[in-house]
Amino acid sequence: MNFWEKLLHSLGLLEEEEDEPQSRSFTRKSFKKGRVLEFPAQETGYRLILSNPAGFSEVEEIGSHLKNKRPVVVNLEEVETGEAKRIIDFLSGVIFALNGSSQKINNSIFVFVPHGVTLNSLQHKEFTERDLLILRGTERNFEE
Repeated sequence: MNFWEKLLHSLGLLEEEEDEPQSRSFTRKSFKKGRVLEFPAQETGYRLILSNPAGFSEVEEIGSHLKNKRPVVVNLEEVETGEAKRIIDFLSGVIFALNGSSQKINNSIFVFVPHGVTLNSLQHKEFTERDLLILRGTERNFEE
């Protein structure tokens, strides 16, 4: 078979004529040992976002942090009650959609934790008055 016949045959445009029946022979394919790829280990720490929203208009930014798997502590002390309820309702919906969890620290401070990040009860009990004073400050990022 010349080059063109092989090409046409491989494209299915030319059928090969068999002069004599061929016996089937099975050969084992040899497998090459695959390459081992190393993946970088994930960081064990995470960013904790502290947020003091002035109103409902800032809720999308908080939702973006949650979508990016960052836990968020929300301080609603400076927000009117109706507005605070809307913020909590929205963030509760976001965290539900992300299979995360939320925790009420006091009447105006809430923690929203995305799926894959845990906040156990021991950590929750470690919140002190000093921590609550820090949460009342402006939005800050902390690396653990």
